[in-house]
Formats: sequence, C-alpha cells, structure tokens
Amino acid sequence: MGCNEHPDPRWVRPGRHRVVTSEVDEWVTADGRRVAVFAQEPDSGGHKPVVVLCHGLGGSHRGYAGLGHHLASHGYAVLHPQFRDAFEIAGPEHGLSGVDERSWAADPVAKQRMHELLFDPEQWLSRVSRVHAVLDALAERPDLNAGQVLVAGHSFGAYTAQLLVGTRLSGHETFAHPAVAGAILLSPQGSGDRGLTPDSWREVERPVLVVTGTRDLGARGEGVEWRREPFDRAASPVKHLAVVHDGDHQLGGIPRHETEIGPVAAAIAAVSTAFADRVHGDEAAGAWLATGPFPEIFAHTHQEEAACPTS
Repeated sequence: MGCNEHPDPRWVRPGRHRVVTSEVDEWVTADGRRVAVFAQEPDSGGHKPVVVLCHGLGGSHRGYAGLGHHLASHGYAVLHPQFRDAFEIAGPEHGLSGVDERSWAADPVAKQRMHELLFDPEQWLSRVSRVHAVLDALAERPDLNAGQVLVAGHSFGAYTAQLLVGTRLSGHETFAHPAVAGAILLSPQGSGDRGLTPDSWREVERPVLVVTGTRDLGARGEGVEWRREPFDRAASPVKHLAVVHDGDHQLGGIPRHETEIGPVAAAIAAVSTAFADRVHGDEAAGAWLATGPFPEIFAHTHQEEAACPTS
C-alpha cells in the first residue's frame, strides 16, 4: 500500500468518548485575576492529554465549540480560557452598546475600539499571563497530562498560541511555556505585525499546524503568504500547512458556539485532531496528514522526516 493510500481516517469521525462540559474559574493569574475556563472533556479516566484553545478578538471562551468537542471526543481535555478582550468583558468596559460578540465587527465605532485592543501590548501580555496561569495549575489536576500540552487558537488566539510555543517578539524575552509541546495556529499572523519579525520563529522547534484560507486577510489587508509565515519560517521538525480553497477569516464558521459544524470546520477539526495525535507520537496520524486529506477543501504541505510526500 502506498503512502497516499493510508486506510485509517478515524480522525474524520467523532471519537468514542462522550463529551462532558463544565465552567471553572480556579485559575489565577500573577496579578490575582481569576480566569474563567470553559472545559470540554472526555468521560474517560486516566491521564488525559490537554489542548488549551484560545479565542479571537472579541470572541468567547464558549466559542470554537465544534473544534473543542471533536478533540474531546477523541480523548483530549480541551480548556477554553476567557481573555480580557472577550466582548462579554470588553464591550461594557469600553461603553460599546447595541452590538454583541457576533455583530461588533460590522459597527465602525466598535470595530475601531476593539482593534485598538488588538494592537495594545498590554492585551498581548494579559493573554499570555492567563494561559500561563492555566498551564501552571494543571499539575494540581492528576487526571490531566500537564507535561505535553498543545496550545491552539484562531486569529488573536493564534497570536497568543504562537507566543506560547516560542515565537519571539522584537525586544522581548520568550513567552514560551515548558509544558507546551506544539501549536495549532488558525489564521496566524506573519512578520511586521505586533512585534513579529522575519526572525521571530527561529527558535520555534515544537510541532506546528497552520491553517489559513486563500481569502483570509489580516487586519491591515495582508494575504495568505503572510498568514503562512509561521509555517515557512518555524524551525519545527514536524510542520503541516492546510490552506482552505476560497476560505476567508472565519474558516467555515470555526468560532461558532454550536457543536454542530459545517464541512470546512469539520475538516479543520479532523486535521487538528490528527495533528494533536501526531504530536503525541502517533505516526499513523502524521502519515494520514501527509496524504493531503480533504483535497476538495484544502491544499496541503506536510514537512516531517520520512513523511510521505504531498501530491
């Protein structure tokens, strides 16, 4: 059987675990702030692997539910922390009335105010602090694997995940956390933005998955070549890039609160789950990614020593 005929598409289907949801605020940051975390976990016992899933600007920690649910059904404890720029917090703080999480981007005043948060270094560091608090507290959960955590995120959440996997900002020390074993970056940022330079990824040696779309524009109009820079520039020995044909920044509705998701978001969930399994040592998952699954949805590039070539 050839490399492109791998028979095991188990990542396409929901996993065997029933998913249990909860919300906790037991994590505390260095400045004493409590972090609300929405958790989606498998109903299994044992030492569950962890994914920390970071929402985008003005989003919600209850978003990305379909992605989190799929990962949890395959055995991952998925922790969704809430950030200060969540619209539930930022909207009232900044007097943004008449709009909500789903509509603020269409309101010029709200969009301008929220984008000010996007480019505020205090917000960048607040996000990192909150995820560090969650990661540091995992040792107190004997049912969770605190040593090989994946960080995932979309848009501003991808920026957060990049910092935690070792991407370095100009003029800053690294924000990497020793518990982080790899990153899932959905619509990440490239150089020239928020302290990122062409050398920012030089020290990123942990596995990285990058997902973007051919119409996935940055806040200043940057295109797919910019979005894929974390894949192109990272020193990671295992890297995968999936570009959604005609895909925009929403990536098929990936931020939604509903666990039922459309075909593009479902394909992203499958690829993300296979990548997580590969980080945890499943070579079959890497082989499946190397075949370029869902060719009607993605164009793929897979880089891994001895990996099957992508067509």
